[in-house]
Amino acid sequence: MTQFFTMSTGVINTTPLDIAGNRQLVMSSIRLAASAGSRLLLLPELCLTGYGCEDVFYVQSFLKEAMAALESVVREMPGGIAAAIGVPVLAGGQLYNGCALVSRGGIHGIALKQYLARTGIHYENRWFTPWKAGETCHLDDLFQDQRAPVPAGDICFDIGGVKIGFEICEDSWVAHRPGTGLYARGVDIILNPSASHFAIGKQAARRNFIQDGSRAFCCVYAYTNLLGNESGRAIYDGDSIIASCGQIIHQSSRLSFKTHQVHTVTVDLEANRNSRLLSSENICHPDQGLFVKVEGIRPSQAEEAVLSSPAPLPEENPEQIACQAVALGMWDFMRKTRTGGFALSLSGGADSALCGMMAYYAMVLAAEHLGAAEFIASLKSCGISLVQSDSATLAADFVKREVMPKVLITLYQGSEHSGEVTRKAAEELAKGIGARHYEWKITSLVNEYQRLVNDLLPEGDKLSWEKDDATLQNIQARARSPGIWMLANRFNKLLVATSNLSEASVGYCTMDGDTSGVLSPIAGISKSRILKINRYIMEHGLETPCGLLKIPEVEGIVQQAPTAELRPVEQTDESDLMPYPLLDEIRRLTQTLNLWPKDVLTYLKNGPFGRDHDTAYLVNALKKYYRLYCRNQWKRERFAVGFHIEGDSADPKSFRRFPVLSSQMRQQLEELDRL
Repeated sequence: MTQFFTMSTGVINTTPLDIAGNRQLVMSSIRLAASAGSRLLLLPELCLTGYGCEDVFYVQSFLKEAMAALESVVREMPGGIAAAIGVPVLAGGQLYNGCALVSRGGIHGIALKQYLARTGIHYENRWFTPWKAGETCHLDDLFQDQRAPVPAGDICFDIGGVKIGFEICEDSWVAHRPGTGLYARGVDIILNPSASHFAIGKQAARRNFIQDGSRAFCCVYAYTNLLGNESGRAIYDGDSIIASCGQIIHQSSRLSFKTHQVHTVTVDLEANRNSRLLSSENICHPDQGLFVKVEGIRPSQAEEAVLSSPAPLPEENPEQIACQAVALGMWDFMRKTRTGGFALSLSGGADSALCGMMAYYAMVLAAEHLGAAEFIASLKSCGISLVQSDSATLAADFVKREVMPKVLITLYQGSEHSGEVTRKAAEELAKGIGARHYEWKITSLVNEYQRLVNDLLPEGDKLSWEKDDATLQNIQARARSPGIWMLANRFNKLLVATSNLSEASVGYCTMDGDTSGVLSPIAGISKSRILKINRYIMEHGLETPCGLLKIPEVEGIVQQAPTAELRPVEQTDESDLMPYPLLDEIRRLTQTLNLWPKDVLTYLKNGPFGRDHDTAYLVNALKKYYRLYCRNQWKRERFAVGFHIEGDSADPKSFRRFPVLSSQMRQQLEELDRL
């Protein structure tokens, strides 16, 4: 007889340290799943405490609060459903990353993570210990309500004859993944609770291991991810994917602005058991390892299952998905800090323009995802009051007219080297996104600083462009910072810094100038992609649930060459540095493949850049890049919080660690000269 099983995945937008708030989202998700007839709900990794708790994971009292919260969830569980809840677990004096399976009957056991994420933005080995495959233990002093010790470790569960096992996030990304052992135990369903950060292009790899895991292990494979800007830098996409018989049978939309969502499907267990009969690998040890029986979960009443694969998803557009991630990150940053929006020094250039458009996009998406009541309540919690409105009026034009003047302040600060083109571009863009826009000149401020310094200098050694180029450029950038900070403080706004990934890599930015701010939303986006995104917005618009968001005023930004406008002569960023596509390729090869300069040169010569440029040109570009990179690490240590968007990042706190003091690769750059 065919056996069907109804199960759910839940995605929730957690906040680190907010155990009470996270617990409330967990309970809301459990109730939604139960009302849909689900027998099993999978929630994300460490969802009860939040994933990004950092060194608070060392605080014993905090860990005890988490265990108490888990027990309180059990006391409120509806009947007939089990839930898998991510939680940190103390065992034998060490901390483990675990997922507890609970029902009204109690805490049945906790599966512990075997492989810890330690690359890219992840640092789990600092707090957690990996669990050894095949080993189990019993926890007898963590819980007040449990009468018997709770089994933990490499354990599986039996819910009415349905066998359940776990791969926790990183477990599924390694070569010798635990799924192989779960296959040998005859597991029907593998659950994967994850905290997998967003990066452009990452979803395809994720879908592959889920689909392949279902096929190779002859099981239903269920995956769910955290959602939103959880702790500042990483953005989680809230992916929910279920595969059966090697086919994706469910995939949710991503990057929702809702605090939690539950997705319920009915799967055919018999189909996967039949696949096992046909498998060439006949290893089967169903009695191997610990199976914990879970009583009280009623059998599924479903009469059919999701048998076919959903329509294939369209190929992900990197410009569109990057904008969605940044917008969600900005919305969460605003609501979690309860700050009344953003302040932005709008220069009329590509970087600040994109920051402004993303603030607008965030408000439009939030309004359309949440609906009038929840959107208005969220703004009110940030100190922004709106007149009550029905959902029909929360279109983009309403957001632009009524919301944006209260959310975003923009300021154009012209110097004597600023042009009318950028001033007009800034003014028009601010109008197009509904910002409250101001402008003033910083010329008198800059002149006064120069006068003060010149008064200290002897005759014949006054400031001049011939010998003080960087000094005279930097004072203009820095003179723009105090004024916009004052506006941000006065109106309770988050000051937005506008530096990008490309320029951060080589330090082409002014400390206390364009790097000033609380939040740097495009810090994880390369300049090459920023230019593509702005053109994409101009030519296509931004996708929303209700259609396309058009911002025609961005054309005035796109038609310009990127320029700092800090010198008395014509200046472009690429003439100061190198072509952005080349700079970004050097950065990507260095940071994702961890190559030395001579190896990067080999890649460049054998690719499209080798066809366009001779070896001498490439060597000079490499030398410039690495010299700037090495000597500007101190700048990267001071940058505002930025979002991780590309596959790599310049952020030393969450991705690329590099010494502040070093040999500056002198030996490696000398090798380039010999080559």
